[in-house]
Amino acid sequence: MSPSITPRELNPEWVRQGETLKTFREMRGLKVGELASRLDISYAYLSNIEAGRKRLTPQLVAKAAAALAISQVALVRPDQIEPIAS
Repeated sequence: MSPSITPRELNPEWVRQGETLKTFREMRGLKVGELASRLDISYAYLSNIEAGRKRLTPQLVAKAAAALAISQVALVRPDQIEPIAS
């Protein structure tokens, strides 16, 4: 009988950043492939970032922020963003 294999635990910070990236991508109406193309990475790699299985590197943070017209801080520290007063 073989031992059960457990999936590798995901880094909570990677998961949070991936979810944040996905949220902004969807807000901009972009498909995974469209944003991946703008970032010069594969569809699969972007999917893995959004799922928290791959790290959002500083270089990708800069490219993604530019592609999504948001600040880099919004991607990596959305809790630090001040709400806009209405």
